Amino acid sequence: MTYQPGWYPDPHDPRRVRWFDGQQWTQHSAPAQAAPSPPSRKLSTSSIVLIVVGAILLLCAIAVVVAGFAFVAFMIQGVICGESPHYCT
Repeated sequence: MTYQPGWYPDPHDPRRVRWFDGQQWTQHSAPAQAAPSPPSRKLSTSSIVLIVVGAILLLCAIAVVVAGFAFVAFMIQGVICGESPHYCT
């Protein structure tokens, strides 16, 4: 198997790369470059605002539903107690 000429990890020092001319290793070497880290994923300001507004709207919707159930329960209790006061002790 033959290799193409190019920079390869130095077989004697993993911190360096060495030039291979296609047939043999040369004396040319250089420090190995660290692999670039993957780009970090950051949320844009508009995405953060949309998330916060969505969370607030969701909490408001939950509060309205809970208040609605409490109001209906209160009204039902008032109707039952109004018709039959002896049940509401």
